[in-house]
Amino acid sequence: MKTWGVRWLLAGIWIIAIGWAWWWLDGRHERTFERPAFFAGVEVAAPFSSGQVQVVHVWQNECPCNAGHEAYINEMTRRFGAQGVRFARAGSSPGGRGDILAELPHWPLPQAWAGWPGGPSVAIWDASGKLAYVGPYSDGASCNAESSFIEPVLQALLQGRTVQAAQYDTVACLCELDEEAFGD
Repeated sequence: MKTWGVRWLLAGIWIIAIGWAWWWLDGRHERTFERPAFFAGVEVAAPFSSGQVQVVHVWQNECPCNAGHEAYINEMTRRFGAQGVRFARAGSSPGGRGDILAELPHWPLPQAWAGWPGGPSVAIWDASGKLAYVGPYSDGASCNAESSFIEPVLQALLQGRTVQAAQYDTVACLCELDEEAFGD
């Protein structure tokens, strides 16, 4: 009779643990990540010396918003890298599950950008080192070449045209950045 009592106790604990895990996981992924954001791109030095268009991917590892951008970011980085654009990453330290940007040089966000709304997002400098664009890759939770805000910016900069979009008000899928994202 005692073994049945222990089995029922273990079964009850198991059911409670599964219920708690379900509640925790559901709550974590039910959060709304699509929110209004204002990107105020205070002029800061680009990660590399001037002479080429530069892009910094602002990335927060394990952010649910990353999934809708990964394929586009890989393709776009490869395509524009072949055209001479230099890429770096900011946000989470390289590594971790699903870090598609681990191979890029890490650039800590400057303290002047302490109010950065989150990632995934991007900052772009023209070849002279002037900040041209800050903001999300696109509105919403996914991005491709057709919905990308940055595709036309990069094309214009590579053609030598001026772009001034360093103040950007949007609704985008963003996760808050860890404190490790910012330099001293």
